[in-house]
Amino acid sequence: MLKHWLMHYWNKLGLAQAELPALALTQDRREYMRWTGKRLNTMALGCYCYLPAASSRALAAARQHRHLIFIEPAMHPQSIEVTVAHELIHLSDRVQGTPRRHRHHGYDSIAADEAAITGYAVEDLRALLHEESVTRERARRELRPIRYIYQCPGCGKQYPRTRRYSQAVSCSSCDKVYNPRYCLYLTSIPGVVSPSEAH
Repeated sequence: MLKHWLMHYWNKLGLAQAELPALALTQDRREYMRWTGKRLNTMALGCYCYLPAASSRALAAARQHRHLIFIEPAMHPQSIEVTVAHELIHLSDRVQGTPRRHRHHGYDSIAADEAAITGYAVEDLRALLHEESVTRERARRELRPIRYIYQCPGCGKQYPRTRRYSQAVSCSSCDKVYNPRYCLYLTSIPGVVSPSEAH
């Protein structure tokens, strides 16, 4: 299925066949991290990375530039299709010399291109992204449950955490730099009944 969608969108985007041997695709997070040397965000459903050719001629002959793609395997078939198309759009941008970064997933020019190439409505793609993100977050929380909830004394925004903060932290919504006026305080520990609630 992965190979089918890869070739389908490769041809639809008009990518050169000469770039195909420089592509490596995996559904294994560890393998992708070995390739790139970077930690993959646990919420990532897909990722594209470009490794330029080595600088010296001898190394360049041995290893040309590579397009590295990760696709999360635990997704619905339609999500896998769309994610392949999405990562190939990034690859296409790189080949054309116009790489783009996301301003907001599902609401930027890349999302519009994704809708155009797949034929799905942008709203449907956003719903699909939301559904897969919720599923991924649920699986993540089973492995690392929320244990602490911090709150800002200024705006009241809550910050769920799997671990305690090791130092004082302030609310980033109230001030972009550390400000003791907005220092977060621990409000509750889920599953632990406070003395006031016990009576």
